[in-house]
Order: sequence, then structure tokens, then C-alpha cells
Amino acid sequence: MIDELTNFSDIESFIKKSNLGLKEALIKYYESLGERMGFTVRRNFTVIKNSINLGKLDLIWVEPNVVFCFEFGNFDEILKHLWKILEFEPKLGVIILSSNSQCKPALVLGLIEKSPLLEGHRKGFLILDIAEKKSYT
Repeated sequence: MIDELTNFSDIESFIKKSNLGLKEALIKYYESLGERMGFTVRRNFTVIKNSINLGKLDLIWVEPNVVFCFEFGNFDEILKHLWKILEFEPKLGVIILSSNSQCKPALVLGLIEKSPLLEGHRKGFLILDIAEKKSYT
């Protein structure tokens, strides 16, 4: 599954062919990929735990329990995504970033590697840098 998630040539081709902005094109790409792989896909999935609405995840693949978050803004915004991912408890949390944005993949990777709160969850993340075409686990 990781090979499909990190096929940067297919991702780049899809983005170029679409008439969508970067984030929307990426969401559509992973939505289509999940459907092609036979998964039930949900966009803007609301995370509710203990009767508390924690917000929405950009995209999820239901059966394999994979969630996707896309962040091209400030580094502070990644904390919201990490919290929702941890509360949802997926098999894999895919965080899609760009080294061209303020939320640098290296900073997010450092946060995941060094935060004591994430100690038991580190292997459950896949970070993709769309600009550099790199993945980090």
C-alpha cells in the first residue's frame, strides 16, 4: 500500500491534468486511488470521541483505517491534524505537506520523533513532501 501512496509520478500527473487547486487535487487523487483499490472512502469525516466533536479529517479510507490530512499553511496548524489522527486511532495517518510551505515536513517529522506524547504512535505516520517528492515514516 505504501508504494501506491507514494507514487509521486502518478500524483504529479494527476495534479497537472486536473483543473483544481493543489489541496483539492490531492484530496481527489487519494479519493480516486482508494476507490480504485476497493476501499470505502469518506471526505470531511467528522471525528467524535466521548460525545465531543473534534473536527474533520480531510479524507479517510474506511476498511484499511487510513486517514489523510493535508496542510500547506503554518506549522501550528499541524497540531490540530495530529490531535484528530491520535483520537481517531487509524492504522496509518498520512500527512501530506510541502517543503515550499511554512509547515515543513522536516519540522513535522521532528515533532513526531521527539514528542513524548507521540512515543507509542510514531510508526503509524507517513509524511509525504509533495514539493520534494519524498516520503518519511
